[in-house]
Amino acid sequence: MTALAISPSAATPRRIASDILGPLEATEDGLLTFPRGVLGFPECRQFLLLASAHDGIYWLQSTEFSALTFVLADPFQYVPEYAVDLGVGLRQELQAEQAGDVAIFSIVTLAAEPTASPTMNLQGPLLVNTRLRRGVQHVIAESSWGVATPFALAAG
Repeated sequence: MTALAISPSAATPRRIASDILGPLEATEDGLLTFPRGVLGFPECRQFLLLASAHDGIYWLQSTEFSALTFVLADPFQYVPEYAVDLGVGLRQELQAEQAGDVAIFSIVTLAAEPTASPTMNLQGPLLVNTRLRRGVQHVIAESSWGVATPFALAAG
């Protein structure tokens, strides 16, 4: 499993433990920092983003807690009409010079029943400044998008 290339690095890799993915390696400048953590996990501030074998699906592994691994999806690949307003305040928080510096991901919840669809949280996307590797979870207060939007994983 390889880390998603957000920027090249020549730094020495460090080992990151993952209960789900096994031992991983990443350089410090290849990690993502969420200064406020993510909802429910404010103490988890550093993560490794990994591409999965499935297009548009990613793993987000906490470097602080080996048991904390999120499945993420590219929401635009599965819900083409999805939109997030990257206003001035959000761009400032992310220290993003332009909207193109920001990647958007949705946290996926896998269904307990094998025949049920997974869901993704479109109301609380993760926004990542790919240049600075700085992220925030943005809760869209008034939104028609839900926290458990079903999607067809095979469609991606």
